[in-house]
Amino acid sequence: MNILLDTNIIIPLEDTSRILDSSFAELRRLAAEQQHCLYVHPMQIADINRDKNQERKTIVLSRLNQYPKIDNPPILSEEERIELALSQSNDNDKVDNNLLFALYRGAIHVLVTNDEGIHKKASCVGIQDKVYRLEQFLAFLRRYSNQVVTYTYTGVKERYMYEIDKSQTFFDSLRQAYKGFDNWYQKSAENQRKCWCIEDDKGAVVGICIYKHEEDAPLDNDGDVVKGKILKLCTFKVDPSARGKKLGERLLYIAFDYCVKNDIDWVYLHTYGNEQRTLVGLCEEYGFYCLGKYKNDDVYIKSMKLRQENLGSLESLIKYYPYFQDNDTVQKFIVPIQPKYHEDLFPDFSDLKGSLFESDQNMYSCQGNTIKKAYLCHANTKHVKKGDILLFYRSKDRKSIQCIGIVEDTFISDKIEEVFPRIAKRTVYSYSDITKILEKKTLVILFRFIALKKEITSKELHSAKIQGNIQSIRKISNEQYITLSYGK
Repeated sequence: MNILLDTNIIIPLEDTSRILDSSFAELRRLAAEQQHCLYVHPMQIADINRDKNQERKTIVLSRLNQYPKIDNPPILSEEERIELALSQSNDNDKVDNNLLFALYRGAIHVLVTNDEGIHKKASCVGIQDKVYRLEQFLAFLRRYSNQVVTYTYTGVKERYMYEIDKSQTFFDSLRQAYKGFDNWYQKSAENQRKCWCIEDDKGAVVGICIYKHEEDAPLDNDGDVVKGKILKLCTFKVDPSARGKKLGERLLYIAFDYCVKNDIDWVYLHTYGNEQRTLVGLCEEYGFYCLGKYKNDDVYIKSMKLRQENLGSLESLIKYYPYFQDNDTVQKFIVPIQPKYHEDLFPDFSDLKGSLFESDQNMYSCQGNTIKKAYLCHANTKHVKKGDILLFYRSKDRKSIQCIGIVEDTFISDKIEEVFPRIAKRTVYSYSDITKILEKKTLVILFRFIALKKEITSKELHSAKIQGNIQSIRKISNEQYITLSYGK
């Protein structure tokens, strides 16, 4: 596999004298062991050559020159830049755009970068599944080599803040970022405020979301009042040691579910500095946008009510998750899924729910934490398209539907270097698992998951005139969908 490294992965430009980060050292080791090729782009070399700081330029070039350059990479033309809607106002933008263009055109399989601007642009172009942050890509390489990954943390628990020891090192960065954090925490605990938290096997916090109810409140320095019921995510953090396990995505899912059940109109949070760049990127994937500043923090807000806009099902879902458009312009399909895969993909509907093992996260896979998931099968269909609605039919035992998905993308392939990088963020399958599946052409469906409010039973399927064994992907009419979803 061919891997393009952004300059910020190879060397921290703000301090070129620093030794290689241990994570990057592990990346190089695993890539060598697995015979992947690490590349840089010729434009990165040209960009560094423009640096007027001779000492820094010498150090950076000495490190970049350790890697081969992409041979004759495609160069982004002005027409193609406009067509792909890639903004460009300086030389840095030009380099970033051409890194993405090399990925877009297939010159490399994966781009590794910690630059949030590049991640945003990748989403606009539709290649975000091939762009990895350093820690994400390390998790990818570990799975590529079929390393056994153990999960030593609990599921999400709702706790009173006073149940948690705030002296844990987990909270150190928050203390450094916010003067008076300990006093605020103590006062909030005394007011019996609650949070959602995730702990490791020793009881130490590895993820937390402290929340607060507000209503008709000014949220930024401009003082304009946001009308309605509001949920503030006061503190949202996942420990760096637990990244790659989709805990941040899981906490967001819990927050969204809480908003729906409590008829919340808006959800928002504050972000600060470079430490929370990953959080900003995650929030933007689910419809948050920057409202403005509150003191020195950025305020990111999301509507929790579906606004009537001329948006497709996928665009509306991204903006208003978990709400979406499902009118008669959208195709609907029933997708059969075996119980063992249903357990992995949708743990909220697992057979373990309500059992003694419900809270034991070791019983689940990390893909159960994700909202963005992947489904692989050998169905002979090319009809499933971006924006379509999938109703996942659990076959054999329940013979019912509890989960749906909105399609982000589909493709057919039997090439591991093409499939694995695109699904690794979404699925628990190991490299060897995927290799077996790809022994023949495979339909890959990337989708966003939504839980149904009620189970659609086999009796209801029959009432909608959906009969016979559901053994392959089946398109249903809009009328059948309405009968299943709304009982009409």
